[in-house]
Amino acid sequence: MKILIAEHSPTGRNQLTQMLELDGHQVLQAGTWGETLAQFTEHHPQLVLLEPSLPDLGRHCSAYELKRLRANCFVPVILVTSISDHITLSRFLESGADDFIDPPYEHLVLKAKIAGFERVDELYRSLEKFRTSTEQEITLAKHMFDAIIDRKSDETRHLQHWSLAAGHFSGDLLIFERTPDNTLHIMLGDFTGHGLVAAVGALPTSDIFYAMTKKGCGIGEIAAEINRKLHRLLPVGQFCSASLLAISPRTNRVEVWNGGLPPILLINAQREIVHRLPSGKLPLGILDAENFDATTTTVAAQDACHAILYSDGLVEAQNAEGREFGDHGLVGVLAAACGSCSLIQQIKEGVIDFLGGLEPHDDISLLAIDLETLS
Repeated sequence: MKILIAEHSPTGRNQLTQMLELDGHQVLQAGTWGETLAQFTEHHPQLVLLEPSLPDLGRHCSAYELKRLRANCFVPVILVTSISDHITLSRFLESGADDFIDPPYEHLVLKAKIAGFERVDELYRSLEKFRTSTEQEITLAKHMFDAIIDRKSDETRHLQHWSLAAGHFSGDLLIFERTPDNTLHIMLGDFTGHGLVAAVGALPTSDIFYAMTKKGCGIGEIAAEINRKLHRLLPVGQFCSASLLAISPRTNRVEVWNGGLPPILLINAQREIVHRLPSGKLPLGILDAENFDATTTTVAAQDACHAILYSDGLVEAQNAEGREFGDHGLVGVLAAACGSCSLIQQIKEGVIDFLGGLEPHDDISLLAIDLETLS
């Protein structure tokens, strides 16, 4: 280990140097704060033995300043001090130091303290390696999701979507496609887990959805095939809560398959709920093909102008008091909504105001479909 000794006394520096070199450490020395900064920035020591009363250091120990210079590394700072005043020593430790040792220096004590920090350094390096690997997985997963959902920009005038991620990015899946007879198919999926775990399930799900929709298959058939695939691919405990919609401008009807997501809401021009289509099925990937229920529900949509889909992260969002936004929060926002304003914008603002600056515990996805502009 490369260790910097920052102490004004040559005798003290040499004594510590002898102990450390006996244990195989590489030692650097500094007698002033200026020399300490120069050695620290040029040679990048892995540990610092710092005297709080170094010349030109000032009134307080500046362990924090050293750590800021190497913010991406774990560089422990051990105070070497004979201060017996506990209040002063406590102030020095609070200023960023990790431990202290006082003269006369005991070789075994110093060796034990350094060995402890070496173990912490190994743990830090393992965590840093894990963090780097996780960030790479997140980047890959986000790229997958972006590639999946970056389609059909011409449909965006009918669909308004908002998401708020609980982590680095939202693992909720929103996809849509037209059938040969111009029926619009929409799927909102909420996979268990986040990052790459969710992306792995999203790839086959989206492939099946797009391919079967283009062939003119119904959403019940599509749900059954996605379920069959996910049941085979995903481990126990992993599944996808999902809502699938088929909206036909020709017949003015909405067909729904809902497995595990909150109710789909059909809203009229007065922002009143005219149809509530709850989940009556288990999420995709839980049941085998023989026990899967692919039946759908169809309702007339002539009295509705919007359809609202959302993940359970919206109604389960908690504020600082631990209260959930809940169905009552959503209904309250709808009741107060101005008919001339963007529906999704008002719901979004209502949720964000409720959270009061807190991050959600789960991904939030919200989709508003303008039924009147579909053609």
